[in-house]
Amino acid sequence: GECNGLLKDEDNHLSLEFQTQDAVAGVLKSDVKHVRIPLDDLVSITLTKGWLGTNWLGVKLVIQTTSLDTLKDVPGMSQGRIELSIARKDVEAAEQFLEDFYDPEESAE
Repeated sequence: GECNGLLKDEDNHLSLEFQTQDAVAGVLKSDVKHVRIPLDDLVSITLTKGWLGTNWLGVKLVIQTTSLDTLKDVPGMSQGRIELSIARKDVEAAEQFLEDFYDPEESAE
């Protein structure tokens, strides 16, 4: 299957909403699932670019937590880590999300 979703920074946690659909036909969809990641459980959030640092070969948002339990309901979780593929059209928004997340005072100006 394939998952599509949204990531939001909310009061003292990250909120991940996603839906799984059949990768072959793209028809069968699961119910929308919600996972809350407390900021205290967060080790890091990084944006990794594709080969030679280019956007066109895949950009991923990597979330690492202190506990396996935090991300247990997220498909593809391994060792408390998930990699979220970012659509090319959303790379700039992902970069802005990280900038605002790590420096919220600057984004409030």
